[in-house]
Amino acid sequence: MAEEIKSTLEIALEKAEKIGKASKEELELLKIKEEAQRLSAKFLRNELPNLEENLSELLKDKTSQQKKVIYQSIVDVFLKNIVLPKYEYQFDDAKKALEGLKKIFTKVPEISKLCQQIEALLKEYLTHKEVIYNELLKRFNAGVSALEKALSDQLGAEVKVNVEEHPQFKEEWNKIKEKLDEEYGKQLEYFKNLFRKIVS
Repeated sequence: MAEEIKSTLEIALEKAEKIGKASKEELELLKIKEEAQRLSAKFLRNELPNLEENLSELLKDKTSQQKKVIYQSIVDVFLKNIVLPKYEYQFDDAKKALEGLKKIFTKVPEISKLCQQIEALLKEYLTHKEVIYNELLKRFNAGVSALEKALSDQLGAEVKVNVEEHPQFKEEWNKIKEKLDEEYGKQLEYFKNLFRKIVS
């Protein structure tokens, strides 16, 4: 913990040192980047009714380099919110980020298609994960019922074994999930890199 705090402090000090040495243009770009990130965050939190309007305002009177920084910053924030969902709310967050990407690239029809592909991939991941989990659970439950009966007979009282808490089940599920995450993660990263190329 102390090392983590120390490294965070070191990072903050390095950033402060860089800012101290930064030129006026670099400081302006940093400020613009932070504004763009705040804009994205507000959109993701549903605090921004009109992303396009706010983005237009932010882009007004900016140089091409500044505009590039704005787009890169916004895209980075949205992409960080597009992850393989462990929970349903993460899928909702990803959909909101995809909505944001579509809004900032309304003039590029391919973006909408790319966003649909990402959303389909995330849905497929959730469904696939659930199906595999249930199949594994069913398989383990079949084996456990014989164990429960044997233990119940031996102890003279009904014994129930929670399969999901069984170490062997957890180990097996973790192996399967790791492979699943790797497979879908590669596809998701490929799509995210397409967005990064667009704004680079």
